[in-house]
Amino acid sequence: MKYKELIKLGGIWFLLFVFMGATMPYNMPVFLLIVPFVLLGIALFTTWQVLSRAYYLHIGKTQTRQSKLLGVVISLVAVLSLGLESIGELTPRDFFTLLIFGIVGYFYTVRSSYRE
Repeated sequence: MKYKELIKLGGIWFLLFVFMGATMPYNMPVFLLIVPFVLLGIALFTTWQVLSRAYYLHIGKTQTRQSKLLGVVISLVAVLSLGLESIGELTPRDFFTLLIFGIVGYFYTVRSSYRE
């Protein structure tokens, strides 16, 4: 695994923690409230990429397109769930709805990419 990837991963998480530690949501302009969610999504996806690449390197295969897509879906479901929770609108029904949409979207995208 390349050290550049690990440095990039650490930098993204560090940037997220610094931003969250240095700002107060009550004093921020509304348009800046999206920044931590974007940073979290990027951090989760980058973490998934590094772990997935390490796994595929360990088993001696190359990382697949489906693995990258799964990382996108996991990151989106996590960030959307956190966003709903932050405004007090996340219920178990909403979470399972997001999860089902993520699963259906993943399989639909994987299936449609094989038809090319």
